[in-house]
Amino acid sequence: PLSHQDQLGFCLADPDGLEGKQGRHPGLGLLPLKTLITTGKVARQRMVTSNYPQVGLPITGYEIHQGRSRLLEAEMGDNKSAYRALFDDHGLGIVDVNQSIWGSYLHGMFDNSPWRRAWLNQLRSRRGLPSLPTGVVNYREQREALLNSLADTIESHLDLTPILRS
Repeated sequence: PLSHQDQLGFCLADPDGLEGKQGRHPGLGLLPLKTLITTGKVARQRMVTSNYPQVGLPITGYEIHQGRSRLLEAEMGDNKSAYRALFDDHGLGIVDVNQSIWGSYLHGMFDNSPWRRAWLNQLRSRRGLPSLPTGVVNYREQREALLNSLADTIESHLDLTPILRS
């Protein structure tokens, strides 16, 4: 599947038709990127550090893409400082300096409570709204605890032997 980073660039090239119609396709032109769809899909768990909306937040997620994006320096013109890396791994995402357009190959970013809250507070600040408290419950930990509780309940009330044998 295409990531939104692929689609936000100027051009998407899929010479072998791996992700759809073969050829060169225009992107939305919102980020100075060109993406080439290649064989060899990248799919892996990642742990990175944010550069946006707050520097230094740890983020875990799932990197998945078949495209290889590169910055188009010519499209940036004199505005080379108008874009910066979204994470400490510069190939995972890009954001404009106004922090209004960004794209990433990292899925699950919004599952990271501190990052999500920083992102929401940045949006709230732009609208003149007060920030929300930053000490939020970790969504991943809360979900894991609920799933463990559900598993414990199932194990204590059901005979799983016939199910596990098949």
